[in-house]
Amino acid sequence: MLHTYYDNNNQFLIAVDCIIFGFKNKELSLLLTRRPVEPLKNEWSLMGGFMEEGESLTQAAEKVLFRYTQQKDIYMEQVGAYGEIDRDTGGRVVSVAFYALVQAEKFNTLHAKKFDAKWININ
Repeated sequence: MLHTYYDNNNQFLIAVDCIIFGFKNKELSLLLTRRPVEPLKNEWSLMGGFMEEGESLTQAAEKVLFRYTQQKDIYMEQVGAYGEIDRDTGGRVVSVAFYALVQAEKFNTLHAKKFDAKWININ
């Protein structure tokens, strides 16, 4: 049974963002994709999505990474949470960021090209 202890409090969306760093030839790159939805549709973005009821933050991050890349078993670590009031023009969203460091040449981005994903050199 779901308790209603917190019914008098506001509800917020929780998003996860995947920061995927790729290392190749002594160079560090970041995997970015075009944002598929408004606001800021088609702008460069981290891979992100919303946590669903019944899943943990880690499960949500794994789901987002799989949606964009079809990759599993990538070690990711939670790096921070961002909750400034006006950080997302779409509504009140708290975002939790996860990062991974992968060998770019071994990280298959073929599926991610569907989302116009690209490795962007950090330099």
